[in-house]
Amino acid sequence: MDEPIVRHMQRENDGGKLSRSFPATFDSRIGFVQIEVTTICNFACFYCAGREMPQHHMEPVLFDEILAHLPAMRLTVSLQGEGEPTLHPRFWDMVKKVTMVGKHPYTITNCSNIDINQTTRLFPQIGVSLDTLEEDEAERIGRFGLPGVLGNLEQLIAAMGPKRIIIHSVDYGQPLEALRVYIQSLGIDRHVVQPIQPKADYSKRYPELLDNSNERYHYRCRYIFQPSMRYFDVNGRMMPCYSIKGTDKYVSIEHVGTQLAQRVIPDCCVGCREITMRYA
Repeated sequence: MDEPIVRHMQRENDGGKLSRSFPATFDSRIGFVQIEVTTICNFACFYCAGREMPQHHMEPVLFDEILAHLPAMRLTVSLQGEGEPTLHPRFWDMVKKVTMVGKHPYTITNCSNIDINQTTRLFPQIGVSLDTLEEDEAERIGRFGLPGVLGNLEQLIAAMGPKRIIIHSVDYGQPLEALRVYIQSLGIDRHVVQPIQPKADYSKRYPELLDNSNERYHYRCRYIFQPSMRYFDVNGRMMPCYSIKGTDKYVSIEHVGTQLAQRVIPDCCVGCREITMRYA
C-alpha cells in the first residue's frame, strides 16, 4: 500500500483555506492516474452516476496542483470521470500539460464533441464509448445523436488509424454482436466490455437489472492490495479507484484497506464487483 506519509497542501480560496492531500510517494506498482476533469455531460446515460452529481468543471489551478504532485515515474494520466471530458473549456490545454510533465495522456470520450486534428496530434491512443448501433436504443439509454457519433468515429479512424482507438462499452444486457462486427470492420482490435456496475451508488438507478440476493464478499480488492491506479475526483480528492461515487462515505485509502483486512465492508464499497462473488 502507499506510504502513509501525506503531504498537505493549502491555498487561499476566498473565504478560507482549501486543503488538498497528496501522497509524498506513490506505490511503484501504480501506472495509471485518472483525473475527473468535469462532471458535466451532453449525454444522459441511465447507468452513469454523474447525472446526479453537482455539475461543474475542475478548476485549472487544481488540475495543475495534481499534475505537479505526481511522482517522477512512468504514468498514463487519463482525463475522464462522470462527465464528457472534451466539454471542459481547458481540455486541450490539460492534455498538453500532461505531455509536458512527461506523462502519457489518455481519455474516454463519447465522440460527440471531438476535435479530430487535436486528438490525432496529442493522443497516442484514445478511448471512445459506444454501447449500441441501434439509434432508437441509443436515444432510449441517453446516448444522443448516434449517427453523428459514428460519423465522428469514422473520421477519427481515417485521421489517426484504427490501432490507436479503443472502444469501451457497458454491457447492460443489450445485444452486442452487431457492435462487435462493426468494430472489427473498422479495423479496431481493442474492444473493452465492462459489465454494468452492481455497486450501490450506481445500481440505485437500475435495480431491475440486478439480482444481488446471491452476492457474497471476498474482501480482496485489487485496487487496495495490488494497487495499479489512483483516482482524483473533480474536487481533487484522491481515491483508490474510479468507482467510489458516494464520497461522503469515503474516509481514506488506508481506512478502506484496514476494514477489508478485518473482513468489514466499507460503506463506500457496498456491492462493488471488485470484492463480490455472485452465484447463479
